[in-house]
Amino acid sequence: MAYQEEPASSEKTSGKRFGLQKIRTGNPLNATENYINAHSKTFKHIGLGILGAGFVAFFIAACVMNFERSIGLVVLTCLAVASKAYDLLKKYKGDSFQRCLAPTVSLFQKNLRWIKWVFIASAVVLLIVWLALDTSQRPEQLISFAGICVFVLLSYIFSANRPAVSWRPVLWGLGMQFCIGLFVIRSEPGLIAFKWLGDQVQIFLNYTKAGSSFVFGELISDIFAFQALPIVVFFSSVVSVLYYLGLMQWLIVKISWVMQLTLGTTATETLSVAGNIFIGQTEAPLLIRPYLKDMTESEIHAVMTGGFATIAGSVMGAFISFGVSAADFLLPPKSPKVRRGHCDRNVLEAASNGASASIGLVANIVVNLISFLAILEFINAILRWLGGMVGYPYVSFQVRSEIISTYALCGFANISSMGMVMGGLASICPAKKQVIAALVVRALFAGTCASFINACVAGVLFVPPLDCLSIFRTSVFNGTEGNIQTCCSDLYASTVNNGNITFIGSWTAVTNATQYFTQCCGIYEAQICK
Repeated sequence: MAYQEEPASSEKTSGKRFGLQKIRTGNPLNATENYINAHSKTFKHIGLGILGAGFVAFFIAACVMNFERSIGLVVLTCLAVASKAYDLLKKYKGDSFQRCLAPTVSLFQKNLRWIKWVFIASAVVLLIVWLALDTSQRPEQLISFAGICVFVLLSYIFSANRPAVSWRPVLWGLGMQFCIGLFVIRSEPGLIAFKWLGDQVQIFLNYTKAGSSFVFGELISDIFAFQALPIVVFFSSVVSVLYYLGLMQWLIVKISWVMQLTLGTTATETLSVAGNIFIGQTEAPLLIRPYLKDMTESEIHAVMTGGFATIAGSVMGAFISFGVSAADFLLPPKSPKVRRGHCDRNVLEAASNGASASIGLVANIVVNLISFLAILEFINAILRWLGGMVGYPYVSFQVRSEIISTYALCGFANISSMGMVMGGLASICPAKKQVIAALVVRALFAGTCASFINACVAGVLFVPPLDCLSIFRTSVFNGTEGNIQTCCSDLYASTVNNGNITFIGSWTAVTNATQYFTQCCGIYEAQICK
């Protein structure tokens, strides 16, 4: 028995020694882990410092090697630094600024009434003068202006409570829309800035071809659906990743603050409408999900209208073309906090879910394009038939409608979207299901009017390009017409004079381009003519 018990005792002793050895071996690892956890902030600061120093070195090297190529990096860096500086200033010096500016705010409040009326009167006078001067040569622009008035009037007539209508968001919204459109469409800096932005977005969206060409092959060069609609999938996936990382929420909060300050809308409805710029009409209300059950009918109506009247960032990519009272200037109402979404567990899942969520958007685009283009062709056929009876068989909406319809299409105000909005909002807040069902038709009408007002603003501001070929054919080249000078400048820009006169761009196919060039040089001297 002694011989049999010895191995058991030996095995027990060996087990104890192994356990002690395991504990001794694990102690350094545990100690290291405990030390790292205890000094996590220090390690975090060291890591951020190393990354910051590396970025500064990279930034300097990029600017020194080729500053022109680094302009995009410079702009993004300046925006990030300015934003962070503002946040730090607000955090540590916000109270001081409030106390410093309190007398100014108080004075503004006391004189708010007459300041408001002076501002309104000045804006109306400037608008009338501008319309009189700008539409003197293009009276057809007044049709679009009349359209704005008609749609605003219709919205007022069908209002559920006309005496309670607040004109501040209406007038401020139209004014801001007009100013932004004037800057983008009419000014040279606006055209340059948005052309550059559009080029960058186009470069970004072209990465879609890597996936669509693998799936569809050569079909992407022949069929619109295989060429343009994968952009929706790609952009939706990217937006989902940005939302997971918290960057999208930050941007949306900044935009909603500006909207609150100018339009005077409540925090919750503003946050949702601002989200519609980047995410879909069913996803944007998720930003205010905890507050939906306490929102008024007016606020819920605004949330649904924002979804009908705007397009998600992914759809914008496919089309690729676009408060607070005075007492709250320094302390606006506290906005709902936008938290990082917890539905996605990592970046890859966020990208996958974003791509899956785009399926409904893709279908929506397809049916809208089919229906709209078919209706447009039907209307043009009627106009050609009527015009042919009086000698104008080529009358149509085609010329101006190509630009205006771009803006009119920037919305999801259609019957199918009603189901999407009702289903999405009802699932988020079942307690408001009856309210949502009662308001959805009215919100659809409001969203439609908003989209058409966008189109009308574009119609007022859009100046169709000159048909220089027709002008040259009918002109006597006497130098008194302003259009002749503009067209000659365009011709000069497309001329190459290296001993032989040649042309580039659209002038390459013009038979009499050399004759027109000679006639232009006869009345307008230019270096290219020598």
